[in-house]
Amino acid sequence: MRAKTNSFIAALVIILCLAIVIALSVGSETLNLLELLKPHKQQQFEIVLKLRLPRVLNAITVGALLSIAGLLIQNLVKNPLADPYILGVSGASAVAQLMLIAFGISLPFWLFSTIGFIAALFSLLLLLVIATKKSVKTNNLLLTGVVLAFAYGALISLILTISPMASTKPMLYWLMGDLSHTSFPYFSLLVLAIGLLWAFRYHKELDILARGEFFAQKCGVDTKILNLKLLFLTSIFTAIAVSLAGTIGFIGLVVPHLARLVVGNNHKLLIILSALIGAILLLVADTLARTIVAPIQLPVGIFTALFGIPVFIFLLRKGT
Repeated sequence: MRAKTNSFIAALVIILCLAIVIALSVGSETLNLLELLKPHKQQQFEIVLKLRLPRVLNAITVGALLSIAGLLIQNLVKNPLADPYILGVSGASAVAQLMLIAFGISLPFWLFSTIGFIAALFSLLLLLVIATKKSVKTNNLLLTGVVLAFAYGALISLILTISPMASTKPMLYWLMGDLSHTSFPYFSLLVLAIGLLWAFRYHKELDILARGEFFAQKCGVDTKILNLKLLFLTSIFTAIAVSLAGTIGFIGLVVPHLARLVVGNNHKLLIILSALIGAILLLVADTLARTIVAPIQLPVGIFTALFGIPVFIFLLRKGT
């Protein structure tokens, strides 16, 4: 079993590398990467280095973060239909960023992302204040998150309704996922590495928690503290992903289930597999989004939904 799993992980790494090479090569202009080092190919080299590579790294980072966040939130609320957006954190980030677009406030993308991230943290604080007044109960977290998500959804609808037409299209793109802004991809990749290590620390507790909260308590796990840690991790990962690329659906919902088909509830491997599968899926989706009708770029969320819906139906029919 271990050899089979290791082979599967190795295959995913190879697929990811191939997806990176293809993503760097294709676009409005198809490039031969082997030719880029020649002196007369300097312009093409700049296209890859400054435009395509940062976007590829962002796609990998966001896809992996959303997948891990989905894995954690499904474990936290004991609901296989949960996704990272269920806590409302993404809605707060979207409201803040859409308001900037609606009012025509032009900011460097790093500041635009930071404002979205701060809004998400405020939403997390509000969630904690409302849902954990007496104790950390997953039902309270889930219900409060759903209510907050509805509230943010109403605000988003209001912003879209009253905004000038010129602002509506950028807003819709952002709401459906947009990886075209790449101000600090190398920093986001560092964040992903830290996030992976951070989540990996709790793989033993997650294995125990997957068998039920009562069982975890009998095994000596402080479930209240663990739930708070999982909530914080999920919210941070989701906030970073949304602040970098808008709201991209189905990655955080479907990917953890695909990983479980391979390794069950072994979270030591689930975290790695979820990150790899999420990175591959979002990178492939983004490559299609920017090339299928190039030079026009489509929202990446269209392609994640086109992939995620049939896969999710398959998983439901399979009983997973």
